Amino acid sequence: MLLAGALVIPLAACGFSRSSGSAGANPVVESESFEDSGRRLSGEFVLSHIEDLYRTESNTTAAQTFFSFDEGGSFKRQRNSRMDEGVYLISAKRELVLYVEKINGQPLTEARVEQFVIIEEGADSITLGSGPSLKLMLKKR
Repeated sequence: MLLAGALVIPLAACGFSRSSGSAGANPVVESESFEDSGRRLSGEFVLSHIEDLYRTESNTTAAQTFFSFDEGGSFKRQRNSRMDEGVYLISAKRELVLYVEKINGQPLTEARVEQFVIIEEGADSITLGSGPSLKLMLKKR
């Protein structure tokens, strides 16, 4: 009985963890569907700024994070030695939805979904929101 309790606690603690490789990634969204707007991003971006209302100071990212999006709907995100790969869509509700399918070339058993609200788009930048307090600014390289 004690052994069963010891196994349940670690499993419950792991159930809703945030992704470890991306700043501001949302927890996995269970069986939510998104209506594809048909819009796509194209090019290479760098995560240039993170603003978190719950922290007293905003920062520029300590570890550079690079994104690459193509017109076919694929993306890559690199931070330090970690490379996430998958597909993305821009929803009809102006959300950028990433489906992470591989980490460092290793396929996941199930895609991890990350959802960001598109707050602002410019010719060379895009500002994304994650949760109630986090803003991420991506700038074209």
